[in-house]
Amino acid sequence: MESCLCGNPIIQPIGKGRTKQYCSDRCRKRGQRVREAGGNVTKLPVTKEEAIRLYCGIGEVTYNRHPVACGPFACVSPVCGRDDSESVSEASRRNTVFVPPDVSVIQDSGAFSDGPKHRLSYAEALQRQIEHAKHYKYASQVTHRASYDLLIDETWKEEFRHKERWSEEAGTFAVKATVEAASYLNAHRSRGIGCIMSAQGVSASQYLECTEKVLEYVDVDRDIFGFGGWCILGKHHSLLATFRETISLVLPLLASRNVKRAHIWGVCFAKPLGELLWMCDQYGIRLSTDSIGPSTRPTNGEWGYASWRDASYKKPLTLDSCKTVSASGYKAPTCPSGTRCMGLERARHVALTRQWLAQFREREPEFQSQANFNLKRDVRPPATDDAKFIHEQE
Repeated sequence: MESCLCGNPIIQPIGKGRTKQYCSDRCRKRGQRVREAGGNVTKLPVTKEEAIRLYCGIGEVTYNRHPVACGPFACVSPVCGRDDSESVSEASRRNTVFVPPDVSVIQDSGAFSDGPKHRLSYAEALQRQIEHAKHYKYASQVTHRASYDLLIDETWKEEFRHKERWSEEAGTFAVKATVEAASYLNAHRSRGIGCIMSAQGVSASQYLECTEKVLEYVDVDRDIFGFGGWCILGKHHSLLATFRETISLVLPLLASRNVKRAHIWGVCFAKPLGELLWMCDQYGIRLSTDSIGPSTRPTNGEWGYASWRDASYKKPLTLDSCKTVSASGYKAPTCPSGTRCMGLERARHVALTRQWLAQFREREPEFQSQANFNLKRDVRPPATDDAKFIHEQE
């Protein structure tokens, strides 16, 4: 059964008529202002120029009973979880979400959550993406759909996923599958939807080889190149040298093929983001990332990243005012603007993270320097303003 933004089930009328998207008129009105998340809590200064665009991950229907407040850009995967046992059904792995209206969505392939026992064919993976978007009513909001690559920074031991890099020999198989995924998605494009064609590779040379093959299927006018396999950097800093070498090889190639946009999957770690941003700036390539972390860190008692991380942060509670319901029995939080409760804190943290990434050049200058790279030749001058992101105005 489909869910409303409040988390309550939507009962569809029998017979002809429009499909209901909300359980009540109250929720319909809340849907129109859902991005505000209860008032001024997420009304931060609008940044005209984004250094790094955030596609906030969505993995639920409410933020602790408050509306999901991911901002104008979101990333949605059709599945979630880290259990690959055969007893786990596809239905239980489905990512149950509410995507606020007017949010632009990049759709992940779900490859991150698919262990060997749940790995699909390319056709099945694409159909899963299409059906998920249709079921949760965000199909018209999808701007880009990701290829079903094979991740080299995830291993499966005793049926559970672990952060561990593959060997280069094993990576050869992942590269082959990743290139095939790009080829398949290119041959089965959906009208009006771009693709995120991802690359994988263990060594810098292997990653470059994969990129060269994947680029054969990239439409530079509507697609995004995806840096896959690097969300491991937050836990394994020893791989930063390989990452640095990789982007030093790959960025010039992307620029030579006139690629305009690059996306790094699942990274909010400031150091690699800063280094990748610096390289992208030299070649006039716009950068984005995605993570569900901005919406979940407060639930773990964590606040901020890098220069604005607060180690003393204590997570707030879900208050009685968060738990109020309407006369019909639906969730209807009554927390005033500025209330320090879990749901609104999560919304605020998402907004602050988005602003931090948008202003990354000014706020994290220590991570952006040519000194981080052993470049054999000069790179292009910094990108002009027309090569940088501009926020879509409300």
